[in-house]
Amino acid sequence: MTYSQAISFLYSLGNEVLTAKLGLDNTKKLLRFLGHPQESFRSVLIAGTNGKGSVAAFSESVLRTAGYKTGLYTSPHLVRIEERIRVNGKEISPETFARLTHTVKEAIDQLHAGVSRDGHRIKLDIHPTFFEIVTVIAFLYFAESQVEIAILEVGLGGRLDATNVVNPIVSVITSVSYDHQAYLGNRLEAIAAEKAGIIKPTPLCRQPGLPVVCSSENKVVIQLVKQRCKAVGATFVSAFQGLKFKVIDNSFERFSLWVGPILGRRLELTVPLPGIHQIGNVLAAIKALEILHHTGFPLHPTALKEGIARTCWPGRLEVIQTQPRLVLDGAHNPAAAKSVSNHIRSFLPSERLILVYGSLGDKDNGGILSNLTCLTREIILTRPDSERGTAPLEILKSAAGFKTVIRLTRSVDTAWRVAHSLAYPEDTILVLGSLFLVGDVKRRLIADANGESQRNSENGLMRTMKTKVLTS
Repeated sequence: MTYSQAISFLYSLGNEVLTAKLGLDNTKKLLRFLGHPQESFRSVLIAGTNGKGSVAAFSESVLRTAGYKTGLYTSPHLVRIEERIRVNGKEISPETFARLTHTVKEAIDQLHAGVSRDGHRIKLDIHPTFFEIVTVIAFLYFAESQVEIAILEVGLGGRLDATNVVNPIVSVITSVSYDHQAYLGNRLEAIAAEKAGIIKPTPLCRQPGLPVVCSSENKVVIQLVKQRCKAVGATFVSAFQGLKFKVIDNSFERFSLWVGPILGRRLELTVPLPGIHQIGNVLAAIKALEILHHTGFPLHPTALKEGIARTCWPGRLEVIQTQPRLVLDGAHNPAAAKSVSNHIRSFLPSERLILVYGSLGDKDNGGILSNLTCLTREIILTRPDSERGTAPLEILKSAAGFKTVIRLTRSVDTAWRVAHSLAYPEDTILVLGSLFLVGDVKRRLIADANGESQRNSENGLMRTMKTKVLTS
């Protein structure tokens, strides 16, 4: 199987959210047939509505800086599917991705036929989804790469997410708010319960209970997570417990703060992910790392400080210094948009900001845009290159009553050209909404940097590109 064939096979299964079938049965059967690769490494499992990717990025960077061989599994990707699966900070190669996709596809074919393993007949009742297959590919790659510890970001929810087949050393639950209500429920309690489903019963031989770090500041969420911990014998740990912190410098692109005690010391940390809403994510990562320090992964404070400073997490208030300046953020729910709004408000006047916005079909566009309209000179609505993309006219309906000038465009390329025609060199163009939109713009930037005039579609969802990576 070639890389192109692997990509075609995966995308032939349909959109990973629209075709999602929440449940662990498929993943467990596949992993059992393939020899339980997830049992060859230790893991940290991270769920939440916002911030889970940042916590994963902070944690992996520190562990890698400390000399441990790390795996990192995140979703979705921005440009290449290989971004989701990394060992020691490096993406899985296209060739390895294709080979492991072939391995999993063959396993699926055999399981459909009903094979025997360990004296038991194993049969798949339904075909595994895009996300289930990519998760199994990640676990196979981590096993064959002999990683010591893998940081795993939950894809959707938690309780029935494919990643929830592991038995982590520590679990993390970040902030919880409204998103994916069609799958997780319309009440915050229901959404939080799905996230808390990653909290596992504590084995009888383990005392105290398995730790669960929670960075939510919502009382309803905290109470629900505590109840789940009590029910299964896990140990609740607040990300803010026992830590004092103070922001000492805050700029548009990064901030610094004093935090302590961390591993017995007070440290000055430089956080390269903008926005003080990242404080909760930093503290959650620190708490998880301190737990790892006492459970077989000793860390020196210097590694923690340097690892935080080296963290890279594209597409989340990512600042690209061009003229006009470009900021990319995948805020796709009102809570995330509010965090972006607070950061923008602190540094930019509204007359200097142009917003390019596009979303997917299940998003609260009115709630998202209401956090940003008062900060922008103009809004350009567009449609991400996704079958789930919302037509700009539909988004406009949710923006009724907004006084900001709003323009509608048919494509991301058109929105890009319009934004630049309106922007002065000293302005900022904020691209916000779906991570698909952010990925579309990053592909455009890479294509422009490589002098490409033509970009092909990858089964209608993902475009091919050269391997050169744009750095900011």
